[in-house]
Amino acid sequence: MTETLQTFKKLFAENPHTGTKEQVVTLSLALAEAAEILDKSTYALLKGEAGINEKLFSKLKVIGATLLKIDEKKRQDVIKSLPASYSTIHSLCALKPDELVTATKSGTITPSISNRDAATYVKQVRFPRQFLLGEKGRWGTREEPLYSVVRPEETNMGGEALVSFEEELRRLCAEYGLLARKAGETSKDTLRRQDRAEREVFWKSVLEKELPKKWFDETTEDLRKQFNIRTRDELVETPLRSFTGFLIKVDGGRDIFWEKHGQAYVAKVHLLQEMTDDNAQRYNFKRRLEEIFEKMPSLAMWRNILVTENQFIY
Repeated sequence: MTETLQTFKKLFAENPHTGTKEQVVTLSLALAEAAEILDKSTYALLKGEAGINEKLFSKLKVIGATLLKIDEKKRQDVIKSLPASYSTIHSLCALKPDELVTATKSGTITPSISNRDAATYVKQVRFPRQFLLGEKGRWGTREEPLYSVVRPEETNMGGEALVSFEEELRRLCAEYGLLARKAGETSKDTLRRQDRAEREVFWKSVLEKELPKKWFDETTEDLRKQFNIRTRDELVETPLRSFTGFLIKVDGGRDIFWEKHGQAYVAKVHLLQEMTDDNAQRYNFKRRLEEIFEKMPSLAMWRNILVTENQFIY
């Protein structure tokens, strides 16, 4: 017991929550891992000896628990994109692990992201219907540039001064309902990546609703072994051929596939379309969807209602 406490005291000393991103992550992962290994009484004692308040301790633990749910290779990519502030990282951990991976992959989450921008993005992903959008969707045209802020060559602006200025500027703009964007944030490539990342998260959530865990848990063990699929999440992520084969088999054949799982299939194809960077593949998925909608107008109607309600344009 004493040795364990000494180890964690050393960990807190070497990895303060006010330190670098790497220190914050190291401390957070250790706390989350300890929660899984130690008994409750020992963990409570550890919390009491941590030297930080309970709220902060809890935030660090949430960060660690969220990162632990991401497989190690993807986790390292996510960590590289995280900011240094523990509070901003905690805000981002309101996202699901796969949403974090998607956001870092698309460049939405970067080391320079502010806590305010992180909170806004989380709200946008978690509550898409409540997020105010422009007339033409997330990147609508109903915006009017008012001012441009420039730095004269002789003015030295960098490091903490630049960060402080950005925070003050964003705070001031927020008071008047305005937006402040960094130069380059509105480039077409950046907006396209962010838009696709949002669509990927959206279609994955649709697919998970179409195929709930309770439904998957009721499938037979033999069927899961046949397709080497152990969990609902593995079914969602499996290649299209195996995904389709599983759904055909689960209810007894092709005859009722479209009636039972047509919406799930459409969501899966849309998800794959948003995930790939291969333009040829994206085109093939688009053509596949057009073929389905031509044969089954009811699925086209379902898809159109869904994307309209969530402010996406196809």
